[in-house]
Amino acid sequence: MSTDRVLVCNAHAVHGLVAVRSLGRRGLDVTAGSRFRVAPGTLSRYADRRLTYPDPASRPEAFVRAVERELEERDYDVLLPINEVTVATVARHRDRFDPLVSVPFDCYERLLVGLDKRRTTAALREHGIPRPETLLPDEVDSDAVADLGFPVVLKPARGSGRDGVEVCETPGAFEAAYPRVRDEHGPTIVQEYVPNGGEAGAYALYDPAGERATRVIQRRIRTRPPEGGVSTYRETIADPEVDAAADDLLSGLDWHGVAMVEFRRDPRDGEPKVLELNPRLWGSLALSTYAGADFPYLLYRLAVGEPIDPDPGYTVGVRARSAFADLLHAMERPDRLRAFRDVLTPGDAPERFDVLAREDPLPVAGQLGYWLTVYLQEAVPDGPGFDSSLVPGASVHRLLKR
Repeated sequence: MSTDRVLVCNAHAVHGLVAVRSLGRRGLDVTAGSRFRVAPGTLSRYADRRLTYPDPASRPEAFVRAVERELEERDYDVLLPINEVTVATVARHRDRFDPLVSVPFDCYERLLVGLDKRRTTAALREHGIPRPETLLPDEVDSDAVADLGFPVVLKPARGSGRDGVEVCETPGAFEAAYPRVRDEHGPTIVQEYVPNGGEAGAYALYDPAGERATRVIQRRIRTRPPEGGVSTYRETIADPEVDAAADDLLSGLDWHGVAMVEFRRDPRDGEPKVLELNPRLWGSLALSTYAGADFPYLLYRLAVGEPIDPDPGYTVGVRARSAFADLLHAMERPDRLRAFRDVLTPGDAPERFDVLAREDPLPVAGQLGYWLTVYLQEAVPDGPGFDSSLVPGASVHRLLKR
């Protein structure tokens, strides 16, 4: 018998909070899980229960045992990992979770095409998807890097966000940075630098038959850092070129589950080029739900075998922002006065916030408590690959350590 109960991981992350709210508003019994005791999702009115588990990055076996124990003691329908670390850890241990609960993600081996940038690059090459010229770790030498032209971008093969990512303007900068990034983060790819002619993301869900169940295209209006990175303010748009390229890639991979495909339009030729493929939910998930694409609930329905209407579409022109991160964006721009005016002036399109919600106010306190915990404990908020750009405490500590 169905219990209509879901365990959501990463309740300290904004997209974890969005999943808690999405499922709770649908009347499901939601447990908000996190390795932090205070977190936005755990303080949401839509969380019926809280679970604190060990850090899945540094203690994966302890995390798996804790989640197993919770699933055995309470009858859950769906386990929903949110970020890269929990998705990868749960997928690696599917043999232990499958007898207990439905997990709406593909097997670990298939997820590696998004989890490992070496495999992402191979897939983009195989399917002829526009992309920056990229050197895999075994292809990197001084001559090959020089052929790319400077600047070049260094990216760890495993990880997400900007952790370990560096832009090298000169051969000397590359020679100094590459060994350090490789030693700190493991195998590292080198990419041609694509000038920022606009950044967009295609976010999609494919059912087990490989049919696209829903999708949203979003453009980044402001980011942190300001020259390009994690979005602090974004808008849903119609972009048939980005939409088609993402679908060509994911359909060619026989994708199952959610994926985010990140693009940067190259002003040199006008072509949108794929920078990333990530097999998980995304930090700007709130905007997707506001635009009518309720990915967490659709994932739940697919996981429990309920039918959903194919690709119902989404509302174009909806905007959402991370209020505090948007202020940090303004502080980091050279034209700070104009930047604050941009941030504080209401837009002419419908706007919502990632965390702030009148009917669910306590997550704001949870976010402040989470940031304070990170700051005081010098914790790495989500393990290797976490992008600290939206967590002030983590950013401050890293600056102090330099």
